[in-house]
Amino acid sequence: DAIITCIVNTLTSVLAGVVTFSILGHLAHEQNTTVESVVNSGPGLVFLTYPEVTAKLPAAPFWAAIFFIMLLILGIDSAFCLVESFITGFVDNWSSYLRPHRVTFTTTVCLVMFVLGIPMVMQGGMYLFQLMDYYSASGMSLLWVCFFQTVAISWLFGVDKLSDCIEQMMGKRPNVYWRVCWKYFAPVIIVIIFVGHVIEYETLSYGNYKYPLWANIVGMCISFSSMIWIPLYALYYVLTEPNSIIQ
Repeated sequence: DAIITCIVNTLTSVLAGVVTFSILGHLAHEQNTTVESVVNSGPGLVFLTYPEVTAKLPAAPFWAAIFFIMLLILGIDSAFCLVESFITGFVDNWSSYLRPHRVTFTTTVCLVMFVLGIPMVMQGGMYLFQLMDYYSASGMSLLWVCFFQTVAISWLFGVDKLSDCIEQMMGKRPNVYWRVCWKYFAPVIIVIIFVGHVIEYETLSYGNYKYPLWANIVGMCISFSSMIWIPLYALYYVLTEPNSIIQ
């Protein structure tokens, strides 16, 4: 299943890339310019370029409606994943308090997230959105979390124990290739990408607008707010547990 998922995801990305760059190439040819000058990646590609293309198709209102309905469904699907993972973590940790009131807790979380999202749809919302998108869930913070997840599973829990669990569930033990990838290749590659991202870091900009220093500091604080909890909790766990670190 994991191999099928990776193959389908890769082929879907290739298909989306072919469609996207064929559209951008057509627009660049019409405007007698380069593809880079047509539009930047991100919201502009979705809300400016694609609607312009659908307007040129036969039965344009139909295709435009289908396109934006697809965006709505994708947004709801992404919201389901984010909200459910957040709620499940809290409910599992404080099950005696939150499990009997799961519906109320879920409703409260959705309302709070809705209120927090309102500034992003106001007049200057695009600048706030770019700040959150650039620093919150991409780049350093994401690689940081992925690295510690890989280390926790492959080194702390152990590749052999993980292989035993997979063998118990599926009746087949992972071969040497997977174990080597989990234990060595994945952490090393993540570290290389992380270091490269830090070296090539550039302050945030949106179009011709350069974000001020204080905005980039706020963005770094947003990144660190999700990164710092892993070493802090590890330190707390080491200090509060009576056993040694190795145990």
